[in-house]
Amino acid sequence: MFGNFSKDKIPPLQQSFLEELERTVALLAFEDVKNSPVGDLLDISQRLKTASEVNAAILTSQSHEKDEKAAYPQITDLFTASLEDPSV
Repeated sequence: MFGNFSKDKIPPLQQSFLEELERTVALLAFEDVKNSPVGDLLDISQRLKTASEVNAAILTSQSHEKDEKAAYPQITDLFTASLEDPSV
């Protein structure tokens, strides 16, 4: 996808990021995404993994320890987006 750009010039972490970005953008190329070679990106397990990684990155950027228990609402039903109040 990136043409003649030499992959050996890209650090491994960025290479991994670029590969994941390429797979994600590939979702736009398919009409029937769920049956495409990258359809696994839409599985609930992948969504939960991504949400966990995003949450960890947010906490890290706010200088919170990953093990620290923050009192954030939790989604109890993904389809209705029902939230559970952590203080209850």
